[in-house]
Amino acid sequence: MDIPTSKSFRACTIKHNGIANRIITPVGLCQAFDPSKNPTPNYPVHQTNALWDTGATKSVITEATATALNIPPVGTVMVQHAGGEDLSDMFLLNFLLPNNVGVYGVLVSKCKDTAGNFGAIIGMDIICKGDFSITNVGNKTCMSFRFPSIHTIDYVDEANRLKTIQRMPRVGRNDPCPCGSGKKYKKCHGH
Repeated sequence: MDIPTSKSFRACTIKHNGIANRIITPVGLCQAFDPSKNPTPNYPVHQTNALWDTGATKSVITEATATALNIPPVGTVMVQHAGGEDLSDMFLLNFLLPNNVGVYGVLVSKCKDTAGNFGAIIGMDIICKGDFSITNVGNKTCMSFRFPSIHTIDYVDEANRLKTIQRMPRVGRNDPCPCGSGKKYKKCHGH
């Protein structure tokens, strides 16, 4: 597998000192623009926190965030949620995640203000644009996201490869190298 260069994707990682019961990150929000055509527009960026929610089909902003952005809606949509359904304004926004990971032209709806400390919810419309993982090594949650997606993360495949490596017999320094070069292991891959 080729190792991607830093120019081929952007990534952000959030580490917790314990097990997290939800993933919340800082996010900058502004009116949508195409950065390839206008890399430095004069749109104000609203800073808030965002809850990452794999149960949300689409990303949303709270009423307070919509008010703070002070931009006109681009339409309305009927939104289904845990409490039923409502007609909601829609906005076209750019999301600036930690480490300058930009997701541009995201169509979001508006939801009621939340009890949590966040003004936006990042849904599957953004999460599915990249690779998203959560690990809990040493009882410390680490969330990492890269955009765009670059390869499949498959823990079953990883476990199977580790089993194969563990079953391989130990190669002695004077044995032929298992790579098939015909050289002794110590002169090939065992140096």
